[in-house]
Amino acid sequence: MRNHPLRVFVVIAALACQRGDTTDEPAQDTIRAAAVVLSPPWYRHTRTLDLTGDGGTDTVRLEARGARPDSLEITLSFLVDGEERHREQWGSSYELALLDSAARVPPRADTVLRAQLDSVLASVVVQRLDAPGVQLMAEDTAVLARLDPRPTHRVSFSYGYETTVRLVWDAPRQRFVRLWSCC
Repeated sequence: MRNHPLRVFVVIAALACQRGDTTDEPAQDTIRAAAVVLSPPWYRHTRTLDLTGDGGTDTVRLEARGARPDSLEITLSFLVDGEERHREQWGSSYELALLDSAARVPPRADTVLRAQLDSVLASVVVQRLDAPGVQLMAEDTAVLARLDPRPTHRVSFSYGYETTVRLVWDAPRQRFVRLWSCC
């Protein structure tokens, strides 16, 4: 699908407003950011899961955008009722951190990165908080104590070199709350 010139202008203007640009000509990095937003994703896959524990079907979407596998912007989004309720972003270099620099060239880097991204998407797991093997750490109890009603499920996922994140659904506020993340 070709990009309509008006759509390109709207995206550039929106990005410039987010940056606070006041000049008539947007900065080069704003134009590059617009090109990334408008370009087709280098990688895009989704999974359906019940992320909130309400019995409904929600979506996990993983996208990577950019020109080269070693410089992609990766976004993991959780959609509930069709709306994005949580987003994690990182660069593809974090996924390739353990790959020897001599192997960070196509087609090897492409293959490795696609496998890494498939693994990230597969790592999204929903578990009941009272399930055997789900252990909460001390910092989790403080977060959980502030949530009423108490969430029943935890969403966990891992990405990059060694990042792990755990979230719970805050139903009254219709958002995910970070219980814990590390490294």
